[in-house]
Amino acid sequence: MSNFLPYLIKSTICISLLYLLFRTVMRKESFFALNRMVLLSIVVISAVIPLLYLPGAIQSPVQVELLPVFAPVEVQTGAIPAIDLENLTSIEASVAQESRPDIADQNWTFSKQQLLQYLYLAGFLFTLLLLLRGLYTLFSLFRRAKTVQMDGYRLLVIEKEIAAFSFGRYVILSQRDYEEHRQTLLAHEQAHIRLYHFFDLLLLETFRIFHWFNPAIYWLIKDLKEIHEFQADDYTLIHGIDATQYQLLIIQKGVGAERFALANSFNHCQIKKRITMMNKSKTNKAGSWKVATFLPLLALLLMAFGKRGENVPEKINLPGKVTAPSVIVPKQNELTNQIIEIKKEGNYIDNKLCTLQEIATKGQEWNKASNKWILLMVDESISLNRIDEVREALADASVNFVTQSTINSDDIVFFAGDVSESAKFTQGKWGDWMMNKLNNSPEIKANIGKYKLTYSFIIDRDGKVKNAHLIKQCDIPEVNAAYEKILAQIPDWEPARRGSSKVSVYYRFTGFAKYVAPVAKK
Repeated sequence: MSNFLPYLIKSTICISLLYLLFRTVMRKESFFALNRMVLLSIVVISAVIPLLYLPGAIQSPVQVELLPVFAPVEVQTGAIPAIDLENLTSIEASVAQESRPDIADQNWTFSKQQLLQYLYLAGFLFTLLLLLRGLYTLFSLFRRAKTVQMDGYRLLVIEKEIAAFSFGRYVILSQRDYEEHRQTLLAHEQAHIRLYHFFDLLLLETFRIFHWFNPAIYWLIKDLKEIHEFQADDYTLIHGIDATQYQLLIIQKGVGAERFALANSFNHCQIKKRITMMNKSKTNKAGSWKVATFLPLLALLLMAFGKRGENVPEKINLPGKVTAPSVIVPKQNELTNQIIEIKKEGNYIDNKLCTLQEIATKGQEWNKASNKWILLMVDESISLNRIDEVREALADASVNFVTQSTINSDDIVFFAGDVSESAKFTQGKWGDWMMNKLNNSPEIKANIGKYKLTYSFIIDRDGKVKNAHLIKQCDIPEVNAAYEKILAQIPDWEPARRGSSKVSVYYRFTGFAKYVAPVAKK
């Protein structure tokens, strides 16, 4: 509901402004089909605009670059003050009593947003119940009617006096109208059926349930029903009904209230307006240019209420930089002055774009200058190959003590030698498990002595195996595929620890073409 209410407000503003423009520019024109299409389009567009994403060409282009900022953490040492256990209970009781909210206030206090939600839901349910009540009354009327099967629709004749109307593919007439004005009224109601006016009303009544509070939707429905009557009048006169007799019948029947929201009633719409429209010269088709007046307003509404930023192109070179803090485990603060940033556009050290050779050289300098670890700060959605090439460049330069983290993550992936307790394989010995898998692989057996490859994986804080993949493949595709299949089957481990904390750890292995034959039992 918290997301629906803002959407509803935007949709309400859209339909109100678009309908106001329609009333100003097009309402008095006599191109009924175009007016009908415009009103229906207003409803659909008002529902869709708040859901649309702005095209990249009209968004405000901003390049956002996230740079890690590491705030120093001061650790205070000293004697811990003694706790007065005798007063502890009384202090806790006092705090609990002061912080406990009053139960009566808690039960009857609502925020403004909650009140708006409850008010909206009440109106929604009330409007829905009114529509259901009308449908129930209508279907009750159907059960009492005499049915006559006509060509393409059903005629229901009712004993009581009731204004003629159509509902879906049903036409309802009173017995008196059936006997005295059958031809004229049936021609009129057939027009509603053949022009599919029922589906217009179905759409608008559904929309009205959600927009029950907006006067514009009621005026829009009223105008659309008038257009339906104008179209049906045109259709009736074209099919040979005498215009004078038809207008006299409209005057005769032009009393009584509209009964059903989803029905097109013969006596709906003001008598004077219907007769005026029948006698009015049709608007020149050239006047349809007025539809173009909606384009500027549609563009403004799209810019005002369209969603932004979700479809910005991935590769875009624009100025602008935003610095955002990255969350780092406090114990790693002493390592953060030796950071290699792996971003989509390249690898950086101290905000300078670096080649792999420059990274290897800098890693060697750091190793000589201090014994601190090197941290790889990786942007989200970076491929494993990009991380591998940096790690391998450092490994080739004999820089092995490397940790890794993802931007805005508190999870540090440690090197296997930087944990106080290694991860433990849960199904016996890791080497035995791996060797058994290799021995059972036909592809491995068929290529003994022909390959060498390197693979790695991460065991996270929950003991799950992540990012298991080949770093360096061999020249035999079947062997590579066999290893990838085995790596995907690695079960869970008991996570590694640093002190009492569970941590993620990185493992790297080299696979040789060594086959160990099973020992025959004597």
